[in-house]
Amino acid sequence: MTYQSKRQIVWGIRILVSALFILSAVAKLYPSPVMGIASFEAKYLGALGIDGGYAKVVSRLLIGFELTLALLMLLPFYLKKIVIPATISLLSVFSIHLLVQVFNGEASNCGCFGELIPMTPLEALIKNIFTIGLLILPITAFKDQLEDTKKINPLLITGLSTSLLMFVLLPQGSSVVSGSNTKSKASIYTKYFDDISQGNKLLCFFSPTCEHCMETGKQITALSKKYPGLIPEVRILFMDESDNGSEKEIEDYFNFIGKKYSYKVLSIEDFVPLFWGEKDFPVVMYLYEGKERVFFDGKADNEFSGNKLLQEIKREY
Repeated sequence: MTYQSKRQIVWGIRILVSALFILSAVAKLYPSPVMGIASFEAKYLGALGIDGGYAKVVSRLLIGFELTLALLMLLPFYLKKIVIPATISLLSVFSIHLLVQVFNGEASNCGCFGELIPMTPLEALIKNIFTIGLLILPITAFKDQLEDTKKINPLLITGLSTSLLMFVLLPQGSSVVSGSNTKSKASIYTKYFDDISQGNKLLCFFSPTCEHCMETGKQITALSKKYPGLIPEVRILFMDESDNGSEKEIEDYFNFIGKKYSYKVLSIEDFVPLFWGEKDFPVVMYLYEGKERVFFDGKADNEFSGNKLLQEIKREY
């Protein structure tokens, strides 16, 4: 094989892998940046136990890292020692996770290319193995054709600027702080629950497989048993994670918390506009005559508190 042929093969591999990572990053922002990244966080990162504010950070860092590797794959800096080994390592970590999913019989979209290109874990695993095989060639058989300029600054600048760009273009939004709020927000929820503006209600935004949502639901059930007649009726909006109604997941959810409440299941496309930008799982809103009184979300300072809820309820009487 001639020198020129080897060089063309190496460049072909670099361009192909770069294009794959660019596609993977951009696909996670489909059909729109806000909708796409929120769906990726809730549906795929949430399944890994990464939710709330952590998911917002991890999603942006992951997309930024994918774009960074895509750019660096086309640049001549530390290809042999850093860029290609880092790319192989990332694909290997993803492949281990995909292998577990394959053994567990998972056949739904793995999220590697977001909602743009649905791909089963097995299909994604085959794609990763093929890509790893391609990347091994330039650092073994064709290593003499691989540029390897030893300048670390371009790597750092590319990585930092790309990651920072993700946070600038996709701001995380800010959570609403708990406390009295007399602004009525119930009107946008009457399409789901006709009686949401009547009396006092607890409106919850949950994912049926979110551990923190399950624990919050269990707390609410315990409160309703301890203070019968005082704790408001509960209404739950579930995000459909399985794209088929999440019936099994919701059944397991209610079995876990010990009581079944009135609920609706929304597709990610319908759920995200209600949830995105100002809320982190799990969300609990106390509504009195259609007016938001207390808002709980996430797992930090504003997480659900039975004591705070009771104080507000008693204040209304």
